[in-house]
Amino acid sequence: MTDAPEVCVQLLPKAIFGINGKVENGVRQHPVTGSIIFALGNKIGIADYAKNTQEFIPGHTNTISCLDISKSGKYMASGQINHMGFRGYVIVWDYDQRKEIARHDLHKVSVQAICFTAQDRCVVSIGGVDDGSVIVFDMESFSPICRTPASRAISGNALTVRPMHNNPLFFLTAGDRHLRLWSILREQKKLYVQDVLMASKSRVFYCARIDKTDEFAYLGTGTGDIVKIVLNCCDRDHVSKQGTTSCILGAFGTHNPRKPTGKDCNRYVNGVRALYILEEGRLLIGAGNGDIELVEERTDVALINFREYPGPTWPYLRTLKKTKVSGRISSFVRSQTDMFYICTDTNEIYGLNIKSWVLKLLRTCHTKSVYSITFPKNYSAVFATSGKECIRIWSSGRKQELLRIMVYNFNCAAVRFTHDGTSIVSVWNDGIIRAFTPITGRLIYAIPNAHNKGCSALAVASSGRLIVTGGIEGQVRVWKIDPYRQDLVGVLKDHSGPITSLDINYLDTEVISACTDGSCVIWDIKRMTRKQVVTSNTQFMSASYFPTGVQVITCGSDGRIIYWMAYDGGLIRELTASKKSSINGLAINQTGDYFISVGSDLQVKLWDYNSGAVVGVGSEHASSVISCAYSPCMTMFVTGSSDGSLIIWDVPREFWGRPNPPDAPRYTLPKTTSKSRLSEVPARVNSGTNVKAPRGENIDGLLKATPKDDLCCVECPPCAKKETKGDPLAECGVVPDVRKC
Repeated sequence: MTDAPEVCVQLLPKAIFGINGKVENGVRQHPVTGSIIFALGNKIGIADYAKNTQEFIPGHTNTISCLDISKSGKYMASGQINHMGFRGYVIVWDYDQRKEIARHDLHKVSVQAICFTAQDRCVVSIGGVDDGSVIVFDMESFSPICRTPASRAISGNALTVRPMHNNPLFFLTAGDRHLRLWSILREQKKLYVQDVLMASKSRVFYCARIDKTDEFAYLGTGTGDIVKIVLNCCDRDHVSKQGTTSCILGAFGTHNPRKPTGKDCNRYVNGVRALYILEEGRLLIGAGNGDIELVEERTDVALINFREYPGPTWPYLRTLKKTKVSGRISSFVRSQTDMFYICTDTNEIYGLNIKSWVLKLLRTCHTKSVYSITFPKNYSAVFATSGKECIRIWSSGRKQELLRIMVYNFNCAAVRFTHDGTSIVSVWNDGIIRAFTPITGRLIYAIPNAHNKGCSALAVASSGRLIVTGGIEGQVRVWKIDPYRQDLVGVLKDHSGPITSLDINYLDTEVISACTDGSCVIWDIKRMTRKQVVTSNTQFMSASYFPTGVQVITCGSDGRIIYWMAYDGGLIRELTASKKSSINGLAINQTGDYFISVGSDLQVKLWDYNSGAVVGVGSEHASSVISCAYSPCMTMFVTGSSDGSLIIWDVPREFWGRPNPPDAPRYTLPKTTSKSRLSEVPARVNSGTNVKAPRGENIDGLLKATPKDDLCCVECPPCAKKETKGDPLAECGVVPDVRKC
């Protein structure tokens, strides 16, 4: 019997790490509260960095593609991208109440860009490639008033839209060979448009900014230069003032004084992706390769003198300051007079002080799926995650990233801490097992060619001297870890598909492997034999031992959670966790009273193990949830999704768990010291420096070694040894015996 309540409670997130940096101008700041507004999947996130709080607003049915906030801060507007053949929604929100005010679905498939005009009068949205229209939404009647094609037949699609600062009825659109100035006639419910004269130049415009006087506009192009145009607006019927027209003044690059005339113009690599107009005619420019420059227009040379310049781009900009970040710049947000938030497509937010020119990483998350999450043994202050090209160590208390270990071009399939906390063991899809120190991220050892087609699962014994790995080819391999040597103990062959999960019981005598071929095998790792096989009509995604080791719990693609007996493989219970999607992961707390399940239905569920009832549900994720881990303190757990976001959930106090029965002892292992002392072993691969890591590193010292709001990023050296010509025995110093040869 159990006293679990029948009512399912709503799980609340403690912290959320996530942002979609690929949305152009997708990061905004509220003009009153100063909160950061961003897109994450199909939800809008509002983060207050001063209070370290976050909240998400649901409403979209698919990924958000554009976002904007009104000048007064009362309203928000967002657009989404949808599947082919479906409509793309535009939603207008009330910021204070966090509720939807109005929406329309007049765009086909996707919404490319969106903006509020001055005085919060209208919302202008541009459709994507399959739509190609401009729609004006009136904020007084909360209804669309006009729609017209955005481009002419001879030009490309519009990519961005910018409003005027002083006139609420004018805006500018730019894109692929497209640059037009628009006038809104609200009473007649139609638009007047005028093309900006570009002379003989043809460009793809990625971003646009208009100065506060509405006199000039600066546009970033795909060729890496800045185009400056004079607007000459605004006239209600003729768009531009009578007798004048909007035209280009020039395409500008940065001046290189070390080169001769004609070759002294530099362009930005991968195009100009973000712009911001500062005081005194200065510009803050973000490039596609991560370059950030503070430039100003030259005063020593008149602009008219560049008419005879041999190239189409003129060296009219002078670089004042320069720095670089990782990834493509997607957004500039001015938080204070001298402080900017910079967002990149690698899902990172930097803080840049343009006065002191100090760059600092503020927020970050994975760029792709989070494949694995793990906590150290009996230590809940930090946890590790694995994803594309990296292993990241996070602080659950500070809510920040502490350490990042990079291995470029490869994905980390699984990561585990040794029980003594002296090393981080990981497996990668290049077939190499890598172990790192927990504070400096130094490579301790690497086992190349551990699996032929890449590694996919990992389990570490409590002694730290035995690890079990699973491969994509379906083999389970057991390794013995010594200080200066790593040996293959045995190869277990029974599966015919990739291994998705491995788990060792608390006695280190058995390991269970889950596979996509529909079978889970319990292995005896002492005798290297198979003990039991359980099969089901599903692709098993995860398998875990009950803390006492007498039962096994599995989940799979059919949405069912199954209990099994460990000693004979008998079926105990089946639970239906999802009727439409697969269950991708399971995690049990230390007492075995509760466990969590995550799936492709975007939901996180907390279960009572004995009754099989759902006691808590969380639905803050914006994409499929594929990994999870329970903290040793049992008061929280962490989940990761396919969009790279992480959520730390608070477990309600009544579901923390207790010994069952109450007077039974807890099944915990005695404290043991590591015999291998892996952290004191020198790196087997020279990383190019002679700096030695401190001896005796342990994961519990990472928080003390990492300052607040700081991040240590370490690049792993290559593990493949370079072939050298010459005597193969010269390095080891062995002199062969000629008589025995």
